Amino acid sequence: MSGNTILGREAFDSNRRSGSVTPDNTVASGTIDGFPVNVYDTPGFYDPELSEDEIQHTIENVFQQCESGHCVYLLVIKADSFTEEEGKTVEKIEKLLGKKHLNKTWILFTRGDELEEENLTVQEFLDRNRELKSLVEKYDQRYHVFNNKKREASDQARLLLINILQRSFGLSGE
Repeated sequence: MSGNTILGREAFDSNRRSGSVTPDNTVASGTIDGFPVNVYDTPGFYDPELSEDEIQHTIENVFQQCESGHCVYLLVIKADSFTEEEGKTVEKIEKLLGKKHLNKTWILFTRGDELEEENLTVQEFLDRNRELKSLVEKYDQRYHVFNNKKREASDQARLLLINILQRSFGLSGE
């Protein structure tokens, strides 16, 4: 679970066997190199037990909580494949985010370890997947890759934070 990787601890339930493990939005706080962060985990768009209206209401609550201060949204996508269904889900998310929030959105690819196992760079992976490459271009190259198996390595979260601070807010993350 990417939120756990960012925080460097088990803050969220991450049972892979079940569908969505987050029925409502859940927040956990922590620090990355002394920088305070709040991570919101929201219900999955594939959750069959939630209507689109319920999901939209939950996401809008996150928007309200993130109105002030430095806030970005992470669109989490597995780096091993990108199905047509996932593409439709991204379209739903973009519609929900609206232009105002799209400019604050980053793509966070998970399963970077699988790319490493295949000796693939992220660029090579994107070159093989036209839809994802187009999506990354649409988001002005705002993306980062996590190896979720290396959860204890805080360097991943630190690099993500530095990337976001520099590219989204023009701040130094050093």
